[in-house]
Amino acid sequence: MEKPELILITILIGLSVFSLALAYSQLGPGWDLIAHYLNGRSLSNPAFYQCLLNPVCNQYNQNPLFYFESYRAPIAGFTLAALYLVFQGSAAIAAYLALLLVAYFLVIRFVARKLEVNELLAYAFLISPVFLYTSMVAGSEEMVSLLFLFVAIGLLARKSVWFGLFLGLATLGKYPTLALIPMLFLMFKPKKILYASVLFAIAIAPWLIFSTVFFQNPLASYELSLAIAHNNAGPFSINIGSFITVVLYPIVIGAFAALFIYKKRKAIVESARRHIPKRDLISWMQKDSRLYLYTILFTFLILSLIATLAIAPYYDIFTQVRYGYLLFASSGLLVIAVVNDLRKYTRRNLPAACGALSALLFVLLVAYLELFAVIPSISATSGVYSSAQAELTALGFQNCRIVSNDWVLMLYRNVSAFSQFDKNVSSLSYPVLLFKNGTESTNLYAVRDLQNASIAYDSYYYEVLLPQNYMCYK
Repeated sequence: MEKPELILITILIGLSVFSLALAYSQLGPGWDLIAHYLNGRSLSNPAFYQCLLNPVCNQYNQNPLFYFESYRAPIAGFTLAALYLVFQGSAAIAAYLALLLVAYFLVIRFVARKLEVNELLAYAFLISPVFLYTSMVAGSEEMVSLLFLFVAIGLLARKSVWFGLFLGLATLGKYPTLALIPMLFLMFKPKKILYASVLFAIAIAPWLIFSTVFFQNPLASYELSLAIAHNNAGPFSINIGSFITVVLYPIVIGAFAALFIYKKRKAIVESARRHIPKRDLISWMQKDSRLYLYTILFTFLILSLIATLAIAPYYDIFTQVRYGYLLFASSGLLVIAVVNDLRKYTRRNLPAACGALSALLFVLLVAYLELFAVIPSISATSGVYSSAQAELTALGFQNCRIVSNDWVLMLYRNVSAFSQFDKNVSSLSYPVLLFKNGTESTNLYAVRDLQNASIAYDSYYYEVLLPQNYMCYK
């Protein structure tokens, strides 16, 4: 690798570390990342598994010592559980994000080598401040899934049956990655398809066994995740800005690279026409490694687009960007391969030019987000939540169980908060902490039986309500 390319890779890595640290310091962990942290905290406690086996304890998260969302893909939670044993408290989250970022840098290098493309091109297209935030600080499932998926794609490019194992692990990172299962057939040979499928089954088997033992249904997590996604889905809508944000880097940097080879466009088209066989395409795919690679990447892109259109358009703009992780990865890898193969049509250092533009885009995006983006009220670092916790203490409820529509953010502050969706007889007597006016993460009207409750404290952002005959459960 030439020295300018190495310098640019170092700059991109440095910018990534800086932007991630900045976002985390300003906003703290996102709701979903906190939920994974709480899952991990519970999983790190041996007593939690006894709780899971006890229907009374397990039902609706009724034990205040544990909180566990069984519908979430498992790898993030189990990874945080391991880190929680070493880094007690929220330091486990910082260690977790650092681990993911380092792993991502290594995986980019791995997939670049397996796809036989320039490493700087891979870093240039696959490092974006928006992607790093949405795939890590906001929730982390997307990044966990892509770490295994990039390894899987690299192995598939080399026709290794171990592709099946890492594809299985990728689906345990985030469930929408299941849409890529048809890629197993890209092994082409029946025996290899069978071996890869067996390895896929081996990868997901421990989670299926865990679910059978503790949830009495091997598919419980998958079914509950699908049901929650269906219940939370709004009207079908596509925000064009969200999809542009997802593919911004491949579009902008790819268009920039095209300027360098524009004069050679006729030669490029003619070369592509000669390279693509007119007959017996499948046989040629297996013989020609480059044609096979493009088959993989085009299939990856098409399945990713289908998956994104199936799940993302029902949600808010931010979630649409998050759920575009497969589209970001597939479009990025495809454009990387194309730009890499077109380098021979120019004397310029195309990877260095793309790397420099990527670094410039990175700086501009971070600057824009810092100068013009409004920091949301719903963030772990918001003073609203520390104020609410202080008010609970002032009212004498600091050790009481409460119901809240922002229960995850309060659990993160070690308040014994329960979801308004987890209904049982005793929770009707809990004090209620209700967030409003832009600070509510969920629908505040989902809290039931408040018509006769009295107001113990009221402010613009939150209020504390006391149901009739309320009690302090500890």
